[in-house]
Amino acid sequence: MKLYIVFMMACLTLFACKQNKTNFTVDGEITNMPNGEIYFIKSGDAKDIDTVKVKDDKFIYTGFLSEPTVYMVNFGPEEQPAFIILEKGKTKMSFTKGASNSLQVNGGAQHDIYNQFLEICKPVFISMDSIGKEAAAHEQDISFIALLQQEFKKLDDTLKQRQFNFIKQHPQGVASAFLAMNYFSESEDKSYTDITTVYDALDQPTKESYYGKKLADIKEQMKTTAIGAFAPDFSLPNAEGKLISLSTYKGKITLIDFWASWCGPCRAENPNVVKAYQKYHEKGFEILGVSLDDKKEKWLQAIQSDQLNWAHVSDLKGWESSINATYGISSIPANYLLDTEGRILAKNLRGDKLQQKLGELFK
Repeated sequence: MKLYIVFMMACLTLFACKQNKTNFTVDGEITNMPNGEIYFIKSGDAKDIDTVKVKDDKFIYTGFLSEPTVYMVNFGPEEQPAFIILEKGKTKMSFTKGASNSLQVNGGAQHDIYNQFLEICKPVFISMDSIGKEAAAHEQDISFIALLQQEFKKLDDTLKQRQFNFIKQHPQGVASAFLAMNYFSESEDKSYTDITTVYDALDQPTKESYYGKKLADIKEQMKTTAIGAFAPDFSLPNAEGKLISLSTYKGKITLIDFWASWCGPCRAENPNVVKAYQKYHEKGFEILGVSLDDKKEKWLQAIQSDQLNWAHVSDLKGWESSINATYGISSIPANYLLDTEGRILAKNLRGDKLQQKLGELFK
């Protein structure tokens, strides 16, 4: 009798758990893919991957969610992945393999909001696709590729501005929190004031969602690395394994330079950094190079080849390095300029901007 009661209680507990989650179904159609596989990857957890079989151009994907959740859908190595927001009820999805921007999703209220954002940005996406095709067709033409990179950067800046404007106009809900999380992870023009304004506009349920909590983490990180804040101290090994701490640079105007040997824009910027070091080092300017390499030999070869004659550190963990989260590094090159007391004076100074700022400091 006791065993029966225990069994019934376990069943009721399991039933209650399932009742607390949201049932969802994705009813999909993929043109030009009679049979195959696609992958639903939960945003924020690259290990949470569901493989879904496509048969006769159709598929069905079902599951349980505790809240509206963003998934990246991978249609195969030759296709651009896409994001969808899954929530309670049925979502209909259609995609044409080999056709850019062909994804159509009709789902719940949150994806409807996300669809509005995509529609606003569609002309930018089309232009980006065009540049990508041009780059692929002229990959050996270095000067032409450089021009395309400049055009792509302008489009990316436009995209980020539209993203930020959209977030301000739609301040509540998971869709906005997800877009805000991406914007404040990637934009170089982000500020602590901006993220505070956006975060404070979220309603409480959104703040308590996965994306709201991630946005709160980014907000805290940005607070610790805001202009005027003391740069967080860290210790990383140099090529010989000796730990070098940022705190030992107090008393000098110091540039923390985040880069990697495999990063083309970093290597292109290095001559400018070398020029700054040669001009201002004797006046009290120091550089601490922080590499996001994961291969020691390539890291050291790049230091020698580019004549980077200052201290360098790396834990050789690439993007997995804890320093990335501490300083909010989502792309490189990136840098922080510190005053003699270790306060952050400026961020991401490149080209003439770096030379101009140092000229002001070392008059």
